Amino acid sequence: MSEDAFMTKRNGGEKSLVDRNQAKSEEGNCRESLRPIEREPSKQMLSTYPILADVLGLKLDELPLETKKPVSDWVSFILEEFRNAIRHDDFAAVKALIVEHLNNPAFQSPKLRQFLLWHQAILVYYVDHNQQKAMQLLNSALNATEYATKSTPSAQELGILISVALLHSEEGDNGQAIGLFKQALKKATCSKTVHPNLALYLRIYDHLVQLLYESNDFHQAIEYAEKGLKLTGEDDYLPIKGELHYMRGQSFHRLGQQEEALLDLHKSFSLFQTVGLKSKAEVVQKQLALLQEGKELPFHC
Repeated sequence: MSEDAFMTKRNGGEKSLVDRNQAKSEEGNCRESLRPIEREPSKQMLSTYPILADVLGLKLDELPLETKKPVSDWVSFILEEFRNAIRHDDFAAVKALIVEHLNNPAFQSPKLRQFLLWHQAILVYYVDHNQQKAMQLLNSALNATEYATKSTPSAQELGILISVALLHSEEGDNGQAIGLFKQALKKATCSKTVHPNLALYLRIYDHLVQLLYESNDFHQAIEYAEKGLKLTGEDDYLPIKGELHYMRGQSFHRLGQQEEALLDLHKSFSLFQTVGLKSKAEVVQKQLALLQEGKELPFHC
């Protein structure tokens, strides 16, 4: 399962504000990267670079250009085409891009090849329904930049790791997914390390707490929810804070600590209202009413 699909299912079919904001941000980044292309008919011109390189028998970065910026702009443009296709579940477009660029000299650096393998894995899982091959591709993607040897993973490596863990979870192996998320968090013990990719780490905490709760490990769910909340400020990452408070409240409820559960659910309700997640706020409001009547909450959120 992709993270977008996972989060939409978590939110009862409603995308969270953080997802909507992220989409807007990504669309903004896409427009930003296209601005130099829009100023002149350079989308067509950019597409000629790999053809020219092939005719001359050169690598793309060896073309005798006054500047290498057109090449980097062209690569950035292709990456945005990948991201846009994934956002819209346009797997035919993803497949066409992979076929076109998997052996492209411009995409043979470890980071870019990692990007291609990652998206190829998504394609294999959703289109070919081949979980084993998808997992092999994701592991190859991580190995491309020697993730296992790094003390600080990149944002792209974290994104791939989230994909690996969610794939395990989708296949019913929550234990493996939990282990992978914990492994990623061990590389973020220093706040200075976490800061550049804080949003990604908070998403890992969010997924991890959910999986721990579903595995009936309520004590650890509370522990990791608290760790995630400590990384946030008063006015930032409000949707994820709402999720963490919600899952911590649910976990307190399962442990019979109803006062703590009420406090967390009240906080969750307030945060969901603040960011406009109406359906989530309504669910929490109904559960608060059940708690106040001394009734049992439904296990699945």
